[in-house]
Amino acid sequence: MIERELAKVMLNSEQKVIIIEDFNAHHNWWNAKISNSIRTKALIKWVNLHKCNLINTSDINTYHSYSDQLSSVLDLAFASKNMRNHIKNWHIDENADTEFNHEVILFTIVTKKVKLVENSLNASCNLQKVDWKDFDEHLQKTKDKMIVKMQRITSLEAKIIYLTECIKNTVKLFVFKQRIYAKSKLWWNNELIEMQKTLSSKKRIWKRCRNDDAWAEIVQMWNSYHDAIKLIKNQFWINFLNNVEEKKVFQIYKFIKSRLIEKLFFIENLQKELKIKFNEKCKTFLKAMYSSSLKIQINEELLLNESIQWSRVIKGKIKHAINFSAFRKALKSDDMLFVIIQRAYKTILKIFNLVYSDLIENDYHSKIY
Repeated sequence: MIERELAKVMLNSEQKVIIIEDFNAHHNWWNAKISNSIRTKALIKWVNLHKCNLINTSDINTYHSYSDQLSSVLDLAFASKNMRNHIKNWHIDENADTEFNHEVILFTIVTKKVKLVENSLNASCNLQKVDWKDFDEHLQKTKDKMIVKMQRITSLEAKIIYLTECIKNTVKLFVFKQRIYAKSKLWWNNELIEMQKTLSSKKRIWKRCRNDDAWAEIVQMWNSYHDAIKLIKNQFWINFLNNVEEKKVFQIYKFIKSRLIEKLFFIENLQKELKIKFNEKCKTFLKAMYSSSLKIQINEELLLNESIQWSRVIKGKIKHAINFSAFRKALKSDDMLFVIIQRAYKTILKIFNLVYSDLIENDYHSKIY
């Protein structure tokens, strides 16, 4: 497996690359206790070929097997020649606990050329922390300036870009990103946090002394911790089922294993034919819902008339289109939720109506949306 994966990675002398993986390879390069190398031939050959350097601090264990009480260095990091000097402060985070046997490894990448940005895919807007009053006031203050600027802009695309930038600048000031946390679960509580801290503490004690008493405490705390998780998740699930409303009931399917869901029963069509396959069932449902007896009246003269005059865009229709968009649906270009667009529309309604009217009347679709 390692041989196949490493064969896909070919580096040149100018590339700055970091390779990090649980290689499950044993060698005295990173663990002095190893006398016989295991699964290292392909790895060492590839590292030497590309002149990579080991980032790990040697002889610091990255893996602890709590079942057989063994420790080893399995998680390795290598850097290309041009990257090695940018890696600083490799260490194990003793205070962090992954709930697995692998340690949390940290290191710093120091470079002036690379500008680090927040990953918007992993951090959505925290709508609960938004100060909507300040958000509205800021847009109100800049409204007149926006109108003057947009009157000077002739390009429809430039207008929509300018409007988007104004809203995004306001978002940066008053709408903050959610801080992603390992225990971001609705059922997570303070009791589990304290138990998790206690478990981490007992693991650290065992790593230092490695005696049977410390190990017994880990096993006891581990069982108590996971039993508590199961109990709280079960209680949360029961409360959810008891209080679920309308369409939210379909969320249940997201949390149930597919093997536990009853299969859709066989159905019969009007000809008393039994339908077993999923595609056949779908076709039968569609046929029953949309009977062939229903005929759509088509005005052929209307279709042939190319000079149809469309009715003028009504402000109420623009309002309806914006306010009835999905609450948490995000635009792909800037990751702004529609709830933000809806709030901005209420505050600078005049600007939205002018821009959208121009777009619709000129049959123009913006490139950024």
